[in-house]
Amino acid sequence: MRITNNMISRNALGSLQRSLQRVDEAQHRATTGLRVEKASDDPSAANSIMASGSSIRAIEQYKRNINSANARLDREESILDSVSHALERAKELGVAQGSSTADAQTRMTAKAEVDQILQSVIQLGNTQHEGEYLFGGDQSNVAPFNSATAPYSAAPPAGTRRTEISSALAVRTNHNGTEVFLNTGVLSALGQLSTALGANDQTAIQGSLTSLDSAHASVQVLVGEVGAAGQQLQVATSNLDALDTSLRTFKSELQDADIEKAVTELVGRQTAYQAAMLATSRVMSLNLADYLR
Repeated sequence: MRITNNMISRNALGSLQRSLQRVDEAQHRATTGLRVEKASDDPSAANSIMASGSSIRAIEQYKRNINSANARLDREESILDSVSHALERAKELGVAQGSSTADAQTRMTAKAEVDQILQSVIQLGNTQHEGEYLFGGDQSNVAPFNSATAPYSAAPPAGTRRTEISSALAVRTNHNGTEVFLNTGVLSALGQLSTALGANDQTAIQGSLTSLDSAHASVQVLVGEVGAAGQQLQVATSNLDALDTSLRTFKSELQDADIEKAVTELVGRQTAYQAAMLATSRVMSLNLADYLR
């Protein structure tokens, strides 16, 4: 087989081109700090990297869900606290007006305040959060309460709001208006006191105090449930944080390059490329006279 200068040149240039490509690859790894950028770099590792990335994105979504749920729980807890204070103030008025020293005039004055308290509690029941009625249940776009008198709602809210905090777990994150304001007896107790004050009925006023106490106790049970839900979300957040850290570490070990090794590899390939260029330049500079010598 005859070997010509043209063949030698092509082979030399091809070798240099491959060597330069290897230098570029090593330089890219050292610059980006990534060992695997596409599936062809390491098919097995790439599959695990994609799976880890998908799990990390899911965890980020669960965390956003939890943050939203915490915001709703905080808002509900604040409202329950306001309802408790309203019931306590109503009881103070009931105790004062249930005594024999009160008269029709003082009771009508107290009734006006109780009616204001009732109206404010109904407004709390129609609280909106992030564009939705907090206590709307399944119908979060409909105001839960539309009347200042019993039954206070033409269609009492039902259903629960649940939040997905993991692939197999969705937790309840707040109560509906029926549970908070109707089943507890909050609105009925306030309405009972208002009616008794308006009727100047001392016995009925005293009887309403028991209803107010019962409503207050029921609200405190709900406060406890909100606190328990908050604790569950805190535990879930801690678990997600730990899993997120573990997955990111695993992904980094598969995807990221060892910087020290990458730089050493780059220097080695650059040295080899320079040596190849020097050798090629010497070969390419040979002429017929050199061969004859």
